[in-house]
Amino acid sequence: MRLAPGPGENGLAPLRSVMDECLEGRVIVVAGAQTAAGAVWDEILTRAALARGACGLLVEGGVRDVNAYRDLGLPVWALYEATAGPGPDVHVAAVGGAVEIAGVTVDESTTIVMDGAGVVALPSTDVFADSYMYADAEENVVTALREGATLAEASRYKEDILTKLRRPL
Repeated sequence: MRLAPGPGENGLAPLRSVMDECLEGRVIVVAGAQTAAGAVWDEILTRAALARGACGLLVEGGVRDVNAYRDLGLPVWALYEATAGPGPDVHVAAVGGAVEIAGVTVDESTTIVMDGAGVVALPSTDVFADSYMYADAEENVVTALREGATLAEASRYKEDILTKLRRPL
């Protein structure tokens, strides 16, 4: 969904209405939220989203009640943390369709991968098998280092997979 400055006809009511829909396996994306005076997302919306099956939240703006998200297990990425709500001068301009966040266009077909290190928007899931191989190679490097290998010795695991992944398409 995309937010815009100004009170608008329905304010943030459409955002709350989305929390009544089936959100099974979906990441909720809120673009344009930086136009709000404060947080556009809080613990109440988090609980509602989890109850409807959401698996993550990406907000281009502020959120509050961050400890609740951690306790509830919902991955949340936002530009900043705020202590107050959004104020009256922001509204939902669109629900559904493509939005742009940080120069990246995201729509319903975009796969969003989130973890403690960041957020990536992928146009397809074709890269998952390669990403798992890369993650395994990095774990092999760490294991080899723990077992006393030098960095040069341990790095061969990652070098081997990088050679394989850089193959011509």
